[in-house]
Amino acid sequence: MQPITTKIFELEDTLKSWDANYYQPLAQHYYDQAIPTMLKLMEVEPGATVLDAGCGPGVHSIRVAKEGYRVCAIDISQTMLEEAKKRVTTAGYSDVVEFQQQDLTNLSFPDAAFQYVFCWGVIIHIPQIEKALDQLARIVAPGGKLALYVTNKSAWDHKLESMLRFSLNKPLSGLERLPMGNGIWYDMHGEKLWVWQIDVEALTNYLEKLGFRRTHRIIGEFTEIHWRVGSIFRNLLLRFNNLCYRLKISPSPAIANLVIFEKIR
Repeated sequence: MQPITTKIFELEDTLKSWDANYYQPLAQHYYDQAIPTMLKLMEVEPGATVLDAGCGPGVHSIRVAKEGYRVCAIDISQTMLEEAKKRVTTAGYSDVVEFQQQDLTNLSFPDAAFQYVFCWGVIIHIPQIEKALDQLARIVAPGGKLALYVTNKSAWDHKLESMLRFSLNKPLSGLERLPMGNGIWYDMHGEKLWVWQIDVEALTNYLEKLGFRRTHRIIGEFTEIHWRVGSIFRNLLLRFNNLCYRLKISPSPAIANLVIFEKIR
């Protein structure tokens, strides 16, 4: 496994592709429901500070601020932090959101610094995921909550892709089978992007050894196939994602899961 590379996160093209794939109106509708649900399941107290660990362009920091909380937003990318600051200011929440440049595998915060921490779709891009989990676990105070939004190894998306590749005789090269799940480097905008397929039970077992217990595992997005299809089918699949989320179907076949942990020691 190669070490983490951060060049991909400094590119404007990466920011544009995230906006196109994740933050279009139908996808926004999902996040508008999912972030408040996450905060409710974390039992965040009124007026508390929440750490957004890997804030990207700040869209979820804004959602947390809208719910009445203060936010400490961190990211390894200066490009993402600058964009996040702009969006937070435009949304009118610059007085309750603060920013810091931080590496999730080497955080500068003291032990037990935060009661509430969430990491939305970020640790899946860190090859040395155990280092990031160790750091996140360290900074959560006893009794505090850690929410992780991760890809799911058992998702039907992966099974469908495997069947199609088998039928077309186009095997996926470079897939690494590791203790925390499967991982692969993808080419993106001339750089490399690591993506995990997380084994949620392995993730749970790892955090249990660090003094956590899992309190919730719920569906996130059901599919990400919409990335690969035209606009008509993309809109249909995004609506399907929203429906699956409203129905709260089992997280096991979904491409993304929200997993919440409580620190018990």
